[in-house]
Amino acid sequence: MRLALLLLIVPAVAVVAEEYPEFVSMMKTANQATGALSKMDKKTGPQAMRDAERLGSVYEEMIPFWRGRNAPAAVKIAEEGKAAAAQLASAAFAGDADRAEAAFKTIGGTCKTCHDTRREKLADGKYRIKLQLTERPYHALAQLSSD
Repeated sequence: MRLALLLLIVPAVAVVAEEYPEFVSMMKTANQATGALSKMDKKTGPQAMRDAERLGSVYEEMIPFWRGRNAPAAVKIAEEGKAAAAQLASAAFAGDADRAEAAFKTIGGTCKTCHDTRREKLADGKYRIKLQLTERPYHALAQLSSD
């Protein structure tokens, strides 16, 4: 039975898609903050700083989310996003528009990389998180190996 299951799952890249409401909430918060920042000519001042800090909080929440799914590449993306959000908040506070813009571009890059590799568009237009078979939550891996 386990061999049959593996033959069904393993072709090329085995992807397991699951829905996580807490992650959807994080993405909505990130979308609101990046949307507000993208409308600003200069990403400086108190509102830019608050939006950058909100993004930093989202990335902070993503790190344990991806660690719990044994996805080190996604953890790295989240750590890079968190660092860029901190740089943006500091630049916004200091009034350094050039540094703030550079940090915002880095954030956009982390978003794009993660979306390109970690999300799957469904027929109904919604998205699901993609996990490779080796990136299952640790408890699910233990369950597979005990069958």
